[in-house]
Amino acid sequence: MIFDIQGAEERIGYSFKDKMLLRKCFTHSSYTNENKNAENNEVLEFFGDAILDFAVTEYLCANCEGDEGVLTKKRAEIVSKEPLQEAVFAMDLAGYMLFGKGVMKNSDFHEKMYSSLFEAIVAGIYIDGGMLPTRKFIRDKLLARHFAPKAKKAEKKPKPREKDGKSECQEYVQKFKLGEIRYETLEKTGPDHAPHYKVAFLLNGRELAFGEGGSKKAAEQTAAESALAMLKSGRKKVKKPYTGKDK
Repeated sequence: MIFDIQGAEERIGYSFKDKMLLRKCFTHSSYTNENKNAENNEVLEFFGDAILDFAVTEYLCANCEGDEGVLTKKRAEIVSKEPLQEAVFAMDLAGYMLFGKGVMKNSDFHEKMYSSLFEAIVAGIYIDGGMLPTRKFIRDKLLARHFAPKAKKAEKKPKPREKDGKSECQEYVQKFKLGEIRYETLEKTGPDHAPHYKVAFLLNGRELAFGEGGSKKAAEQTAAESALAMLKSGRKKVKKPYTGKDK
């Protein structure tokens, strides 16, 4: 299954040295049950839970007043399932999770899956880069939201962010098991300070759509949007990967 490393890193705000560790953070146990060579994120969740408790405790002791009981209550509020889930949705990370086929059908609102994803990312960043970027991630993505002014915090359950073209197309292809996506740069023209790219969107090795833009990323987004429109409208028949089984 395709995993968009660059997209996930941009939303997290941290670039992993170990890209397979990043993928592991997003791999649910249901996926590894069907793909025996993959590793799931359960141990990372366990480790991340402990790191999260420590980092939030450290922050509260340095920045908040109150006795042990008050601080314990505050910590419990911050690291509970709902705030972690909201943080994941605010980063628009839900669509990057790797689930098994059965779970994919009804996984959208399973709180534990997404709160556990936050914990797994915390552990992943700690293992990959140490405590400094881990603190930054927790403060930027969780603590900043919790201690935001009440007027802003009133949006308890904000609407999910609009997905970009590549992410939406990736989810659509995965949902209907249409095959493998690949982007191919066809040409680059113009001077270095103002380049122009033309990119092809390939599905199962077949060109499906094209995109152009001032950067490779922009051209890929345009190509993905065009491909998605074609797939949804049924203007292009897409062959599924050959499985060796005839109907």
